[in-house]
Amino acid sequence: MEEKNEVHILDKLSWQLEEAKRHESMARQARLEVEAKILETVGVKEEGSATIKSDFYKVTTTGGITRSLDAKKFEDIKGRLPLHVAEKVVRLKPELDVRQFKALKDLSPDLYAIMAEAVTSKPRKASVKIERLEASA
Repeated sequence: MEEKNEVHILDKLSWQLEEAKRHESMARQARLEVEAKILETVGVKEEGSATIKSDFYKVTTTGGITRSLDAKKFEDIKGRLPLHVAEKVVRLKPELDVRQFKALKDLSPDLYAIMAEAVTSKPRKASVKIERLEASA
């Protein structure tokens, strides 16, 4: 009988989560609509910020451009740039291959221990996924 109560509680909690997500989505949509109206009223620079003060608020809008590097194309054009320019404009950043790092733990625990000295590991926020089941006939 306890399992039935747990299922009932799970159904109730899942419904509450579903409702909370629906409210969150509606609130997000409302926020985005108001932000769009503010951007239209205040204006926004392509890059940088614009500030306007009203009687009760100081409103700042900030615009920006996201830029990314096409590594393959960079390799093609790198030779046409002076080396000092290419090195200043493009950073090469070491990146952890998590899959290989985790595999190293089983393959070579000694090397894993050394590598782990340079890796910070912390737990991510756990996630919950619910899926509404169709009522059975």
